[in-house]
Amino acid sequence: MPNHSFKSRCNAIVNELRNEPPSKTPSLIATVFGDIVEAYGGEIWLGSLTRLLEPLGLSERLVRTAVYRLSQEGSLEAVKAGRRSYYRLTTSTRQRVDRFDRRIYYFNEPEWDGEWRLVFAGTRGVSTAQRAEVRKRMEWLGFGIIAPNVYGHPTAPLEPVWQLMQALDIADKVSIMRASNHDQTQGLGTREMVRQCFDIDRLERAYNAFLRRYRPLARALQQNIGANDMNPEHCLVLRIMLIHQYRRILLHDPELPTPLLPPDWNGLEAHRLCAAIYKAVEPSSDEQILSLGENRKGAFRSLVARHRGRFAGTD
Repeated sequence: MPNHSFKSRCNAIVNELRNEPPSKTPSLIATVFGDIVEAYGGEIWLGSLTRLLEPLGLSERLVRTAVYRLSQEGSLEAVKAGRRSYYRLTTSTRQRVDRFDRRIYYFNEPEWDGEWRLVFAGTRGVSTAQRAEVRKRMEWLGFGIIAPNVYGHPTAPLEPVWQLMQALDIADKVSIMRASNHDQTQGLGTREMVRQCFDIDRLERAYNAFLRRYRPLARALQQNIGANDMNPEHCLVLRIMLIHQYRRILLHDPELPTPLLPPDWNGLEAHRLCAAIYKAVEPSSDEQILSLGENRKGAFRSLVARHRGRFAGTD
């Protein structure tokens, strides 16, 4: 039966999660904060978080341990009210989450002006630990490595780069420039330059795996159109895993303009598939969230205005 097919697809995806080591749980919880908690005011009671994650096979102990780890590393902050603990993203983490929020739900294909943004992170006065942090965070911002301590991207905004360097107290030791190919007939072409700076092949494999995993579920959803028994718990499970696995790919996607990508780039199809499934399960999954979610004001209510209309521009 169609509904059984939909349920079995959900179960298969959850079983994949259960095969992952517990160390992956903090990443899943970060997804829940970005997709759900932020949309309902940015704060959640620990008990509610545990209930939301229980259908994914995560025990209360595992959730508590992961939340503690995220708090220790500065991603979450706790607020006590009586005997209850409520959690929210820290300001710095929320800024990162907002960038991914834009890329996941409000994607606009970047336009390219023919120039590259180059960041030269000097070595004088920059510690080994600072250089390691720059390398990690520049990857988060989508930049590729051109040479040691030299990063590049065709379209990435530069304001987050300056914010990063200021936060690391090395803004006066960094130079940012814009550059274009001096002679298109000589040396590396732009596409070849992209392949040297970014692991495009690995990214294509990741998107292909995502498409293989979720195409059958999209078909099961289409068969279920018009049914009145879309199980809210199943829809929530699917919504969490869908965004979690898509977000994990985006962590390594530099968001390059289409002219610099291979023909028939599968990242665009993955985005459309993610949007179609998300919009199909969102109403029922919201029912489950509203039945379980609480913050200090009480039960979750309506969505925060800026989080309405996710994937609205995606056909």
